[in-house]
Amino acid sequence: MFLPDFQAFAPTSLDEALALLNKHGAEGAMPLAGGTDLIVRMKEGALRPRILILLDRIPRLGIIEATGGRIRIGALATYDQLMHSDILHTSAPILIEAAGNVGSPQIRNRGTIGGNIANASPCADTIPALYVLEAEVILQSVSGERRLPIASCFKGSKESMLCSNEVLTYIEFPIPKQPENFFYLTSGQRRALSINKLSVAGQISFAVEETVTDARIAYGAVAPTVLRGVSVEAFLIGKKLTPDILEISSELAQGEILPIADIRSTAEWRRHVTGVLLKRGLASIAAKNKKSESIIELDNKQ
Repeated sequence: MFLPDFQAFAPTSLDEALALLNKHGAEGAMPLAGGTDLIVRMKEGALRPRILILLDRIPRLGIIEATGGRIRIGALATYDQLMHSDILHTSAPILIEAAGNVGSPQIRNRGTIGGNIANASPCADTIPALYVLEAEVILQSVSGERRLPIASCFKGSKESMLCSNEVLTYIEFPIPKQPENFFYLTSGQRRALSINKLSVAGQISFAVEETVTDARIAYGAVAPTVLRGVSVEAFLIGKKLTPDILEISSELAQGEILPIADIRSTAEWRRHVTGVLLKRGLASIAAKNKKSESIIELDNKQ
């Protein structure tokens, strides 16, 4: 496989990059972040941009910062940066878990969260986590800024809602009330060399007596785009994570996904494993919450 001929520009400011895209977008210009997806698709012939706008010299597009109860991540932040961020470790550990699931160390050192979104793959590792974090994506063009909820960024498999003259600059989301109550589980083959067969992500909040007050669930690689688990979310509100509730949640999950059969797995297998992973994830949160309650009770007795 060989790369097609292309011309590259390396702007040193966002304004310069946007001007280049505005000028050459109709000619097939595309922004390039880490390149771990784009270059592969160019080699395969799936994409043939005549012009690449390299973004890695633009300041601040690799930031990870927290302010005003929200986290902002630059589109050029690599998976490795996400994994080693103290801010995410404290406030959004589900994103660290998702980033750590990505391929090999080489890919994690080069690949970016912005590229993961722009590639629009339903099996992308960070997107289910961003769904349950209810993230917003910030897009910029010469005409100004546009914000999209992460769930509105995709038309279908490998089809995003980005316009040809836009750069994905930042991802923002509110800090979860109880960031420790999460799970991110996947099923695949050899971790470093294959993509996920499917993934399930969840973020749960509890009130007193272990009652669920907020539930966010997302499924990856079981539909043309990542899906929110709306049926499971609605069912869990006001409930405790008992074995019976987990079993019903598993059944609901299997009924609200749209898996296909392909060379990697059957649709039936994907349905079954989605239910298994959801139940396993919810059980892990229930166990963690009960352990925390026990520690609090012990401290009070002392």
